[in-house]
Amino acid sequence: MKRFVKTANLVRSAGVRLGTGALYYSGGLTLLHAGFPHTNGHATGPFPFAILLYHRVNPDEDPFFPAVSVKVFEAQMRYLAREFRVLSLADIIDRMQQGKGVEPLTIAITFDDGYRDNYIFAHPIIKKYRLPATLFIATGFIGTDLLMWNDRLAWAVKNSQQKRIVCQFGQRELALSLRTEEDRLTSLNTMLEELKPLPEAEKQKLLERIIEALQNKKPQPAELMLDWLSIRNMAQEGWDIGSHTVSHQILTKVDRCRAAEELKLSKEVIENKLQRTVGLCAFPNGKRTDFNSTIKAMAKEVGYQAAVTTLAGINGRDLDFYELRRWSVWENYLPTLACKLSYSYRRANL
Repeated sequence: MKRFVKTANLVRSAGVRLGTGALYYSGGLTLLHAGFPHTNGHATGPFPFAILLYHRVNPDEDPFFPAVSVKVFEAQMRYLAREFRVLSLADIIDRMQQGKGVEPLTIAITFDDGYRDNYIFAHPIIKKYRLPATLFIATGFIGTDLLMWNDRLAWAVKNSQQKRIVCQFGQRELALSLRTEEDRLTSLNTMLEELKPLPEAEKQKLLERIIEALQNKKPQPAELMLDWLSIRNMAQEGWDIGSHTVSHQILTKVDRCRAAEELKLSKEVIENKLQRTVGLCAFPNGKRTDFNSTIKAMAKEVGYQAAVTTLAGINGRDLDFYELRRWSVWENYLPTLACKLSYSYRRANL
């Protein structure tokens, strides 16, 4: 059954690739874009805009630490520079809050977490195409060798000496295979999905038990995260730096005081380090259950102008500045991304 599902997915993927490739290379998307309203450089209405979300860009091809390849990322940035109106997220927010609006096909580029490869591989490409971008950093990891909890788990699973592990999640006991790389990736995904919804203290306690049981003896990778010197360089060369809290804890999984502290302290640290105002934040994990009206009110009270989530979609007329939607980019085939974006903009403009 598993083999059948995998084959079906491959066939479906090949069909999507064939269809989007035909539309892209035939010039069909250019004709579609030509059908959007023209404003001659002046926004005349509340046109929808998209926010792209990236995490890592590197050539590693490591399935335990997913990343967009350097080649794919450059192709995407070249396409955006040619076909879209790329503005910084801060600029878009300012325009919208001042009632000016944005032009059709406006888009913003964002990165979450603060991985070093953002500076090594993504930054030169962003600079090459003169594109603005926003980096949301979890300040507690910057300039340290600390790993985020999901990276710690991924490293332990990848390098485990075990062939099988039994995990206790509440009343349920799960036996997870670690025999093959595919088994390990499937088991890792299961562990991540089981751990994410837990209250923070419970999650950390269970995480330590699982990592110990995995019996990984290989040292954690050093310098996975950015340092402040690199972030200053990025900021000086056009990047906006926003907050992704201090410790990347899901804000609805900690008490209200801790949530407010995470939002407040991260903002203060960045402002102190960079000597510039921080007006944007990204809610950790960013799904519907990871923030609520209380968290949004906290962000506003602390002084953020807006907050981004990982809720999928285009930001349209029903705009909530503290619940901005983003498009997580995992498409490796440029025509597929191009077609998806064009279709989404088209629907949002109807």
